[in-house]
Amino acid sequence: MEDPKSSFIRFYENFAPLSTREEQNLMDRLDLEVVKRGECYLGQGKVCRKVGFIANGVMRYCNLKDDGSVVTCYFIAENEFAFDAESFGSGRPSTLMIEALTDCLVISISKDGEQWLKQNLPKFIEASNRMGQEFMVKLINQRQFLLNQDAKSRYLHFLKEYPAILQRAPLGAVASFLGITQQSLSRLRSQLG
Repeated sequence: MEDPKSSFIRFYENFAPLSTREEQNLMDRLDLEVVKRGECYLGQGKVCRKVGFIANGVMRYCNLKDDGSVVTCYFIAENEFAFDAESFGSGRPSTLMIEALTDCLVISISKDGEQWLKQNLPKFIEASNRMGQEFMVKLINQRQFLLNQDAKSRYLHFLKEYPAILQRAPLGAVASFLGITQQSLSRLRSQLG
């Protein structure tokens, strides 16, 4: 298995090629973290102080409602980012939480590391902006199909577009994302075979 940091560097180079020195500067600011299933990478109400890149595993962006229920907003998996851009940029507490749905290996860069790279690696700002834009479009597209669709259509679309997440995420999280109860999701699954 490839070293996770090297895997991130290869991903990064899709947005901006790096010299050997630049690659080392970036590698020096990356940390590896293991986030166990059920743990929060970012807690709701906490300030986001790092950007994570999922090397392995599945997480969800979710919201804890006043009644104690958890609503799944988005799923993220390998080669996607785990952070709250608004909180990271503004320093304000996050309104979301990012929870590991499987054991995850995450490559993180701290706020200080990000600032250093912005000042010392000219390509970093442009590459970060391009990665951020691509990531946000993926998240928007993930939610877009939920609008004006019945439960069966939403489930079939999710099944087609995100089969790996469906196989790895708890059914309750998938049902919450689809806006249906877990019982309704189970019923749909059995009806569709």
